Amino acid sequence: PLALHLAWGAMARLWGSANRLDTELAHHPTWAAVTERYNTGAATHPAGAPLGAVGSALTSDTYRHARDWLTGDEPLAALVEAFTRHSVRLARQVGLLDPDGPGSRTRPHPTRTIYGDGTVVRPLYRPTNRGRRDPDAAQHVRYDGPIWGNELVTIAVRGPEAHRRVLLAVGRVDQPGREADTAIELIRQVHAHAGDGIQAVVYDGAFRGVHHETLMSDLGLIVINKPHPAGRDDDTRTYRQLPLGTWTHTVGRRTCRHTLVTCGGTVHDSTLDDSGRPVLSPPLDRQQIRRYRRGRTNRWRFALGVLVPCPKQTFTAWISPHPQPGETGYGRPDQLRLLPESDPLFPLLYGLRNDSEAINAAYKATLIADRASALGWRRQLLDLLSWALLTNTYAWHRHHSGPHTTQTTAP
Repeated sequence: PLALHLAWGAMARLWGSANRLDTELAHHPTWAAVTERYNTGAATHPAGAPLGAVGSALTSDTYRHARDWLTGDEPLAALVEAFTRHSVRLARQVGLLDPDGPGSRTRPHPTRTIYGDGTVVRPLYRPTNRGRRDPDAAQHVRYDGPIWGNELVTIAVRGPEAHRRVLLAVGRVDQPGREADTAIELIRQVHAHAGDGIQAVVYDGAFRGVHHETLMSDLGLIVINKPHPAGRDDDTRTYRQLPLGTWTHTVGRRTCRHTLVTCGGTVHDSTLDDSGRPVLSPPLDRQQIRRYRRGRTNRWRFALGVLVPCPKQTFTAWISPHPQPGETGYGRPDQLRLLPESDPLFPLLYGLRNDSEAINAAYKATLIADRASALGWRRQLLDLLSWALLTNTYAWHRHHSGPHTTQTTAP
């Protein structure tokens, strides 16, 4: 059965290699325990097919034959889609991505915030090897320089407890420099099943203004990350100032004007000092985030409300993070953040990005010599998906074996 082949792939990551797993499963009681657990699940599943008596265990040779079929274009695409669908369902079983759960658009909750990252898996053979080489590997440029391999992307969600992480989607970057496009496509797939269970997305600097605009307008999601600096000097970053416009309010018979700009993702009130140079106020406090449909279209629009302190009368200014008429490019969504770094909630949500690095490290720890377990991106993607099933199994088991659980059947 397909489930046993996927379980074999997951166990291969647990033991680190196919040879070690073959040795482990050659012990008859071990294989008997695996088939017994499978039959227990198959008996409770609507489409389950219980397995009869099997004298010999699955081996790496048997798995390779099944893998050749699973990594075909149609079976692999169907498997990846089914993985996302069932993973979202599993996440909701463990209390994540709940549309009626905690949080709001103004203050997204960590259990309704998804996050992701890409990682380059080095192939079995070096690019200088004249004999064998990975036909799908390419040179990808990272922050620490170029690296040769296949880049894979994961999207996940987690709770505050240990082993409450659920991987939601896996994918492969088809061309160097296209990580952000792959991540957005995976987020679309997750959103198709999770809907309003997702409030925000955390990602690294691979997202630029056009990607922020896509996620905000198409999916209605808040993107949480740091804006790109205009320059760096050791640990010091400088950000460009982007004018947002002039806001006026009337106090008595006088009209007061305030020029707002964004710098480092936050909104500031810009004034002039005695010498005529612009001076920025401290970051303005974020009050509220509104989301609404734009006319008859199926696209979302956001508005950020910030509190502008004025000696005459404090007021709330509503700012659009989307490109405005007359503005070229995506400078505004690239530099303005709905939830800026100065907000007290930012460290809690942006800290989820550290877990995406932990996901990459945990997966690579199952590889021998930090190299892929097979040739070709399709086999490597199936290998990552098998490991993701293993990770999700931890979350399901820890949740349903707790003292307050009543459900005992696997999804």
